[in-house]
Amino acid sequence: MNTLIVLKKSSLILSSLCLFLCLNVSGQPNYPRIPEDAKLIYTDLEHFMEAYDELATNPDTLQVLQTLYFDRGSAGLKEYIRRHQLSPELMKDALRADPERYALLPGFLDTISDTEQMYLELMKDFSTVLSNAMYPPTYLLVGANRGIGQASGVGQLVTVTRPVDDLQKLKKIMVHELAHFQEAMAMGLPKYASLYTTPNNLLGMCLREGGAEFVTSLVLGDITQSRSLEFILQDENGLKRKFLEDLETETQNREYWLSATPEDDQHPKLLGYAMGYKINKAYYDKAADKATALQDILRMDDAEVFVTSSGYFDNP
Repeated sequence: MNTLIVLKKSSLILSSLCLFLCLNVSGQPNYPRIPEDAKLIYTDLEHFMEAYDELATNPDTLQVLQTLYFDRGSAGLKEYIRRHQLSPELMKDALRADPERYALLPGFLDTISDTEQMYLELMKDFSTVLSNAMYPPTYLLVGANRGIGQASGVGQLVTVTRPVDDLQKLKKIMVHELAHFQEAMAMGLPKYASLYTTPNNLLGMCLREGGAEFVTSLVLGDITQSRSLEFILQDENGLKRKFLEDLETETQNREYWLSATPEDDQHPKLLGYAMGYKINKAYYDKAADKATALQDILRMDDAEVFVTSSGYFDNP
């Protein structure tokens, strides 16, 4: 089987399965607290375009990608490579499989100054929701045509081949991942990292992803997994019951709720993100003090108590 296909199939969660495992969790990152100081780093995109242009005349694809893109990688690209074992071979396969996506990148880079301005405005909007936020840099990367956004200790890692022609999608990814970073800061890095290593922690993971989705909705009025939310709303009570039933099983049916590649085309990916969003929204809507409720969402460390307090499943 093509190695790119294997890599796609093995990915269950797009945004933050290994969120801060690379950090020395006893440390505390030190990034700007002022949104205007947030940095959008796109040197990797520039380097990739140099490689892309060189490939028009140089047939040695692997050598070109290695020397012009991989060897010059930013801290963000190096972290992405470490997490996803990205290689020139995978990039070569992706370029051959989806050339039309990569052909959109030159136009995206031509308007990067507009994207930078959008990013700064987005960070300002984020600050109106979370006034005490921290702003690590966001890295725009080119991967093997996989729609990945992740928070990390070096900053947000956003691959652009999927959202390159969808500015709203790019905004949602950026905000979602930045919200994860705030969760980690609020909870403390060791506790946050443990959410993604604890077995049978479907509820905790859905609540963390749902928390980032809820913050995204406050900033942009939408969430990254809008199709999953629409799917839930079609039979919300039935899916509430299924979620509660699945929490009782030994494996917790993680594939159903957190698969990025569901086998059934009618079943949207990452359904647990939307379920987690609904629970977080119920908690926030029920709270008299919205500012405190938002902080509770960020620092949530007892999933079962949080769900009970939300009242979301009172009438499943």
